[in-house]
Amino acid sequence: MTTRGRGSVRIGPISLFALVIILCLAVMAVLSVTTAQATYAAAERQASFTTDTYANERAGQELVADVDAALAPVRAAHGGLAEALSAVRAALPEGAELDGSTVKAEFTADSGRTLAVVLEIRADATYSVASWKATTLWTENGAGETLWSGAAQTR
Repeated sequence: MTTRGRGSVRIGPISLFALVIILCLAVMAVLSVTTAQATYAAAERQASFTTDTYANERAGQELVADVDAALAPVRAAHGGLAEALSAVRAALPEGAELDGSTVKAEFTADSGRTLAVVLEIRADATYSVASWKATTLWTENGAGETLWSGAAQTR
């Protein structure tokens, strides 16, 4: 009696090697999808962060433009510090404050990105930027995004 007639399946070294290759490819596919999702989440956070940074920068530049526009007529009339401070006080946007001859403003975005601007008003109705500081509020809690949900997601 021979074993050839029974139809048994024989797994040879080539079949085992092919099985190992298929398993490795499946693991690599899962890792690729996970890495792609993590990269996408990081890119979304970076885009949001950059958008908030530019929004704060724009608000800061608008503050400087408002102060400069308020000081221009005082400079043209050769006014002094009192006239300059009065003109700046009238032109300050909401949230900005005048402390002596210093204009202070802070702009904060929802992401925690903050821009603190400090301007010094001089006696000749000019100004200088004493501080222009961008910071981010650090939170330990992440957004809790899932890097891989195990199912295909549509965007």
